[in-house]
Amino acid sequence: MGCELCGREIETTTHHLIPKNRKESPTVQLCQPCHKQVHATFTHHELRQEYDTIEALREAERLQSFVNWISRTDKTTIRVDDSERVRRWRD
Repeated sequence: MGCELCGREIETTTHHLIPKNRKESPTVQLCQPCHKQVHATFTHHELRQEYDTIEALREAERLQSFVNWISRTDKTTIRVDDSERVRRWRD
């Protein structure tokens, strides 16, 4: 099974769709770059409230350019910077 976000056949990691509720949260398989980008783009609150399905993540406007780019590469690791909004939320 490959990444459920970018569609690449690559090693994946488990992403909990409802952060901080791992016991009950549904999960999807994301490659490491997509997993990092999701957490760099959205706060836990946003993930819990608006992006709690793989369909919502696929349709998220803020991820479109990243997913379009990563789906055409063979990169397995990338450097990701948190968005300003996520940095403020974490402080």
